[in-house]
Amino acid sequence: MSQLKQIQQEFMEYLLVGANANTGAESSAIANADSNSKSSRFVDIRARVSEQSGISADHRLQIYANAYRIRLKETMETDHQILGLYLGDELFDKLAAEYLDAHPSSAKSLRRFCDNLAFFLRNDEFFSQYPILADLAQFERLLLAAFDAAESSRAEFSTLQNLPPEHWPNCCLRFHPSLQLFSCKSNAVESWQALKADTSPDAPFYQQQKYWMLWRNEERLTQFESLNHSQYVLLTGFIEGNNFAEQCELMLEWYDEQSAPMMVLQTLQSWFDKGIIRELVVS
Repeated sequence: MSQLKQIQQEFMEYLLVGANANTGAESSAIANADSNSKSSRFVDIRARVSEQSGISADHRLQIYANAYRIRLKETMETDHQILGLYLGDELFDKLAAEYLDAHPSSAKSLRRFCDNLAFFLRNDEFFSQYPILADLAQFERLLLAAFDAAESSRAEFSTLQNLPPEHWPNCCLRFHPSLQLFSCKSNAVESWQALKADTSPDAPFYQQQKYWMLWRNEERLTQFESLNHSQYVLLTGFIEGNNFAEQCELMLEWYDEQSAPMMVLQTLQSWFDKGIIRELVVS
């Protein structure tokens, strides 16, 4: 390992772990450690930093560590603005500090830093008492995923209309990369909408399962729309690779034999109009 790479690793390890460990008895032990001792994991990086203008090595390192954590907190505030509004400053500060300790940044892109936020909120002893928080975080992550998704072509409804009738039963769909699915029992999306409109959300409630699809339109604006259960099953079935005939049969759980194909066709037309279908494939 080159000396530069070793220094970089020591510095990153200090930013992720050492700055937070520099408290109490451990801090005293580090301060008193001999520069040649290997008892502390962070002695080496401190030994590489010189005092300048009366600012000690520990102080200079802590400045970097504080700036690093502030930048990550700013990333959380940017990516999860509505979650932050829902929590308020005090609880959001608590979330930011505890999430960073539990999930130090491990990706090169800041966009990935909060990928585990919903998981953290569902499993943390304090925050898990309020399941709507994890739902809000997941919904905002999906909005970001839809916005960041790769661009691709979008099929027109005429493509399906011009398909020979004998090919319809075996027709499968491929979707635009921005399409995302979300499901929850809470009023998380309604709360998100209220806060986005600068109004107070209703108190959290958990009733029936709700379904949503999210996508980026041709104007590069992120959109979302609620789905009923049959629409959600229809969409997930096509995503899984089912063909038109299989999906019409699946819809018999909600519709009769005459109305099921019409429902599927009408729903497909709305999907084409929204630009979420990338191509048709005849298996």
